[in-house]
Amino acid sequence: MEKMVIGISTSFSAAHSIPGHYKCGKIHGHNFKVEVEIAGEVKEDGMVMDFFDLKKVVDEVISKFDHALINEIIEIPTSENICVHVYNELKKRGLNVVRVRVAENDDKWAEIRL
Repeated sequence: MEKMVIGISTSFSAAHSIPGHYKCGKIHGHNFKVEVEIAGEVKEDGMVMDFFDLKKVVDEVISKFDHALINEIIEIPTSENICVHVYNELKKRGLNVVRVRVAENDDKWAEIRL
């Protein structure tokens, strides 16, 4: 069987502030976009993993952020730290994650690529 990378995207809306930052230190919000890619072998059913199942796992991980103040979850809630948090939570669930991107808008994001 062939090795393949598959991915999904989802989103959440949340508020945060970056402690000590001259501009982002005030509470403000974003419509965050999250993209996740996993790698694996294409199984007999023709899939690495069902997209529905992958999205369900990712949505479970990010659901605690949706309409929340992220500072209550992550001490310094930069896009980079949110990205690391999502990556670690997905790895704990046994996914072979090769990329996580967290974008706070169309032109600003943090990404882990393996």
